[in-house]
Amino acid sequence: GIGGTFQYGYNISIINAPAPYIQRFMNTTWLERTGAALGSDVVLLLWSFTVSAYPLGGLTGAVLAGPMAIVLGRKMSLLLNNVFVIVAAALSGFSRMAKSFEMIMLSRFFTGVNAGVGMNIQPMYLAESAPKKLRGAVALTSASFTALGLVLGQVVGLRELLGGEESWPFLLASNVIPALIQLTALPWFPESPRYLLIDRGDKESCI
Repeated sequence: GIGGTFQYGYNISIINAPAPYIQRFMNTTWLERTGAALGSDVVLLLWSFTVSAYPLGGLTGAVLAGPMAIVLGRKMSLLLNNVFVIVAAALSGFSRMAKSFEMIMLSRFFTGVNAGVGMNIQPMYLAESAPKKLRGAVALTSASFTALGLVLGQVVGLRELLGGEESWPFLLASNVIPALIQLTALPWFPESPRYLLIDRGDKESCI
């Protein structure tokens, strides 16, 4: 769950705290480029695009999830899904250095793709892999990790931690940590037996 539904909840909540700082960054960047400041309505429009990029990426990820789960398998799909969030973390982490608010928008899109794939494939993988007597409890962890991500995102976004004006790029890039944890742990997990039997026709590996 740490690289799946946790990311969904975490990335919803971390964008709230630095909102005024990012809007100020947009205005300052545009002023440096053109010599003219943006109006408050234009800043709001750019911020709306930034926020909307996340659910748009989520829709893209949800569409990709089905083919990925069949072609690559549940486990490999979850592993490769971390590439999206690593790219997103790099874009948002270096956005201020590059003086590009467009990098933040693109970052939020890739973060959304990660969430869309994870929200679909992680519950599938858990339900297909858990022993029958633990299936209900294991399936519930999807919701638990979403809630945990929401709470932790609010905590990390506090001004005293990473929600300050100087540290907001680190806050947006902090979603790389759950991705690295999953990349370290998930290779030790088994592939979904259902995928091995039905999609791959590999009865021996399934057993």
